[in-house]
Amino acid sequence: MPMAGTDSERPRQPGRAIRVRDKARKGLARHFYLMVLGIVVAFGVNRFVSPERFWAHWVALAWGVVFLVHLAAFSKTTLATMGGSRK
Repeated sequence: MPMAGTDSERPRQPGRAIRVRDKARKGLARHFYLMVLGIVVAFGVNRFVSPERFWAHWVALAWGVVFLVHLAAFSKTTLATMGGSRK
């Protein structure tokens, strides 16, 4: 029976790959929320500052493309650290 205060009672820490993947997941989520907020602000500015010219959709398109690139990079590295096959 282990004695109180020994190493066997401490919870196990996640491995390096899990910590890296979790940090990348949080970064991706942060990017998503920032993108949504930025697009909403762009549409608001477009509506009230220059309603005669519609340009906010270009902001949304560009930010969406950048987010998809980030998502693709995240997916590739996440699958690699999860033991998936590398091609």
